[in-house]
Amino acid sequence: MEKISLEAMHETEVHIPIPDSGLEIHGVLRGDYSSPLAVLAPGLGGWMHDLLLFNASRFFEDQGIATLRVSFYGDDTKQRNIGDFGVKTNAADIDTIVDYVKEQGSEWVCVVGHSYSGLAIVYSAKQAFDAAVLWDASHTDGYDEPQAKKNLENDFMYIKELDSYVSANGSGYVLSRKVFEGYAPGSTEMAKNFTIDTLVVNAANSGEVMKRFGKDYTNNINAETEHIVIPDASHPFTEDGAMERLYETTARWIKEKKA
Repeated sequence: MEKISLEAMHETEVHIPIPDSGLEIHGVLRGDYSSPLAVLAPGLGGWMHDLLLFNASRFFEDQGIATLRVSFYGDDTKQRNIGDFGVKTNAADIDTIVDYVKEQGSEWVCVVGHSYSGLAIVYSAKQAFDAAVLWDASHTDGYDEPQAKKNLENDFMYIKELDSYVSANGSGYVLSRKVFEGYAPGSTEMAKNFTIDTLVVNAANSGEVMKRFGKDYTNNINAETEHIVIPDASHPFTEDGAMERLYETTARWIKEKKA
């Protein structure tokens, strides 16, 4: 892929007000709003400094693409708690971010969502962005998979005080009850009402179920779509060369849509 020679882009911390809430979405803008902008949204439990997003912002810089990496929740007093977060909240936050960057001067915006944020993109009510990219996106049909049900039943305990499911396995997990409720009508039906050109990327080693979900998005989104599977890649794309292939594919799509 052609590398564009540019001076290093400047990074700016951004706090985006969430309407009627007193809360904020935090982010890091690399570049400025005069360039094509990719909003980089993390998976559930992730934040703006996740390796996948951090490295993407630097790769896209070389392609003349500004980025805004975002955190939907965090420790700041004005940030949301993850226990109050579900797919429709995620989608509304994405719309809030797009409204904000357009107010700041962005004329062309692509929203890139990894995992749970990929699921949330197709729930966007406003669909006010110009292109979308789903990186190994979650799908509500996954809640009905036998293994997923077994994992929730065997590995997690519902804690009423937290209104969340908690697991002490491995490094530990916390999943808000809201993740498993309030997502009707589901990914497939939402995709049918989604009218933004979308690149769907799956990691080959995420398994056949995830690739099936990727094909479902590709077949049901009501706009131009492309489905790519990154070989020898797992869900976080941390295998040697996997991130680079992911970024190259994404940057190529962004440039094609911007042209």
